[in-house]
Amino acid sequence: MPSHTTNSVNLTASVKTANLLAGDILEFIPYNAVVKVYGVSSAIGVNMIVMADSDVAVDDKEIPFVGTTLSKSDHLVDSFMVRAGTRLAVFLRETAAAGTIDVYTHIEVIPL
Repeated sequence: MPSHTTNSVNLTASVKTANLLAGDILEFIPYNAVVKVYGVSSAIGVNMIVMADSDVAVDDKEIPFVGTTLSKSDHLVDSFMVRAGTRLAVFLRETAAAGTIDVYTHIEVIPL
C-alpha cells in the first residue's frame, strides 16, 4: 500500500503552502485507486485543499487540531476515488493568523 507522509510542515500566519506532493512518486497515481487523506495540526485554523487533476476533491476543509501525533483511525480528513494518471495536489492554508503551527499529513493510495 503506497503512502506518503509529510512531517512537521510549519505554517505561519495567513500562509498557503505549495503542493506538498510536488515531485513525489504519488503526485501522479499510476492505477485506479482510493485515496485517503489524513491530517492533524498543533493549533486551530489549518485548512486542507486537495486537487485531483482539475477537480477539487477536498474543498478547504479544516483539519483536526488535537496535537502532533497523527492517528489514521482518528484523523481522516477525506477519501475519494481516482483514475490511473490522475495528478494529486495537496495544499495547506493557515486561517487563524496564529503563530507557527506544526501540521502532519499522510496520503494513502489503495489500488482498486
